[in-house]
Amino acid sequence: MDNHLHEILDKYVDSHTDDVSPLLQELAAETEKITGRSYWSIGKVEGKLIQLLIKILKPKRAVEIGTFTGYSALVIAEALPADGILISCENNEEFAEIARRYFIKSPYGDRINLKIGPALQTLRDIPDSGTGFVFIDADKPSYGKYFDEALRILHPGGLVFVDNVFWRNKIFKKRITNENARAIAAFNEKVKTENRVEKVMLSVRDGVYLIRKK
Repeated sequence: MDNHLHEILDKYVDSHTDDVSPLLQELAAETEKITGRSYWSIGKVEGKLIQLLIKILKPKRAVEIGTFTGYSALVIAEALPADGILISCENNEEFAEIARRYFIKSPYGDRINLKIGPALQTLRDIPDSGTGFVFIDADKPSYGKYFDEALRILHPGGLVFVDNVFWRNKIFKKRITNENARAIAAFNEKVKTENRVEKVMLSVRDGVYLIRKK
């Protein structure tokens, strides 16, 4: 598919998808102003997909690996049941500080428990089989380890939502030289052969993997 058709498709999909909240729009704008990396956030279409999945699942506990400035955390928190809680893992204090400001502004911010430090350390403190939804969007070389921990903490029927599984289309090259792309390609193969889960890969944005624990 050429770039022009990609642009047409993206605009069409965007125009036929509900808007996110004004607070999320404000956060996206500030993230771009401060970091120049608003594209690191999941965006409207992926965000609404996550919200629909969470509203169907109704998990009491969700876990996010990679907070960045808090966009995806607020997406998840808005959709959780009133008694739901999100544990969000971030290793960068500068990004976390932006996220905290917006969590305070949000009526759903009290559903978010932000954990600063290595995500694997935080994950190991979460008990087995008590989580309903896990979102993975952090350092790509660690995706396999995050996935292993996700399977441990998820209850049967729980869902893993993994972002960036196309890694800017670099995984489709005959010879993959990019380190992150190699890590993602290896992760995709790991999930493909994992028989404890059901999975579907979708060409949403930069590719997402939806994985259900049996």
